[in-house]
Amino acid sequence: MTPAHYFDGCTGRLHPASLTVAAGHLLIAAPDVDRRIALDAVHVTEPFASAPLVLRLDGGGTCEIEDGAAQRQLLDALGYRKSRVVRWQERWPGAVLALALLVALLALTYLRGVPAIAERIATGLPASVDKEIGQLALAGLEAQGTLAPSHLDDAQVAEVVALLARARPAHPRMPLRLLVRAAGKQDGNELGPNALALPDGTIVVTDEMVRLVLAGNNQLDAAGRAQLLGVIGHEIGHVEGRHTIRTLTSSSLSSALSVVLFGDFSSVGVVLPSLLTQLQYSRDAELEADNYAVGVLHRNGLAPDALAATLEALERQHPVEHHVPRWLSHSLSYLSTHPATTERIARLHAASHR
Repeated sequence: MTPAHYFDGCTGRLHPASLTVAAGHLLIAAPDVDRRIALDAVHVTEPFASAPLVLRLDGGGTCEIEDGAAQRQLLDALGYRKSRVVRWQERWPGAVLALALLVALLALTYLRGVPAIAERIATGLPASVDKEIGQLALAGLEAQGTLAPSHLDDAQVAEVVALLARARPAHPRMPLRLLVRAAGKQDGNELGPNALALPDGTIVVTDEMVRLVLAGNNQLDAAGRAQLLGVIGHEIGHVEGRHTIRTLTSSSLSSALSVVLFGDFSSVGVVLPSLLTQLQYSRDAELEADNYAVGVLHRNGLAPDALAATLEALERQHPVEHHVPRWLSHSLSYLSTHPATTERIARLHAASHR
């Protein structure tokens, strides 16, 4: 007989019991319990060292056996044989190989599976999702003080807003509008020179971004307008490519932020502004938006060097970011949300000389 704890599956009561294997049956004897179960109705869970052996019974109920020697005797009586997988993982080469295969599978799922699923989901989402998220994001950014009314004079704001007409595509995917806003703080960090593309077609350019390209007389000259036109064209490229929705979908799948797209939108307003201001597009999305900006500049008879000059000016403002891994950087500058790499700048200069 093997001492065990018996649970009948109906109550939480523990029954001290004894188990016996005889005539193809498991016999369970305990006060007020006398149960006879065919062995093919007894299922042995995978045994673990220093853990109770658990038997699951058809029709409900479990038995737990604590003692190691008693466990071995009962397993022998039940005719239990370890599966090939259990025998394999008990040997360290097999365990290491299984771990390596698991890591490879997780990496493949993250690098290939998540983007593919996210792309499929994003493609199927209606335009109403873009509008809802964009409206919530802007409202949240303003409510949190991340964006505030512009401090520029009305004439300068009007000059910047007028650039949208020169960058607007003939048939935009979403109605486009351009807002100029003062950059506030979020989580103690200055938003700084920045431009944001919201999914509903709203392009936000900060006062600091405008001041970055002003001439020495504090006026927006032809060079400054060209630089801003490149930035605005880049942001429109994100809207036309639906990059924000695609990136948010991927982020939802990989970091449990599915509420952003599939949950109660009223709760999204709390977390979405912070997420959007720290959003980093993929390399492909950035290059695609750069290509769109190049097209905008070319249509206006301007060289892509204009956008490259803006990126170089931004990098000069944040030289420390060249020596700090991006995942350690808490800056909310344009360089954080739109990584201005040497490769991008070189591509823009090269496009100017074609």
